[in-house]
Amino acid sequence: MKKAYALALLTAAMTAWSQESQNPFEQTFNGMFEPGDEWHFLPENDGPPPPVPLDGGLTALLLAGGAAGYRQYKKRNR
Repeated sequence: MKKAYALALLTAAMTAWSQESQNPFEQTFNGMFEPGDEWHFLPENDGPPPPVPLDGGLTALLLAGGAAGYRQYKKRNR
């Protein structure tokens, strides 16, 4: 029962504290969507895209898809 009272008190205190304090996201995103002096544009397509290496996650995903397809193929050809 003491734990329930402590939890209720802690929840009420956190709620009251969060209503009094300033929103941290307000400070973070302040002026983020207003145009400034510097605009950064992406350059035009000046050439082929850079090569993308096959990392371990993509390789595992391709192998798992191939294994699942092979199992389905084996099921249909029995």
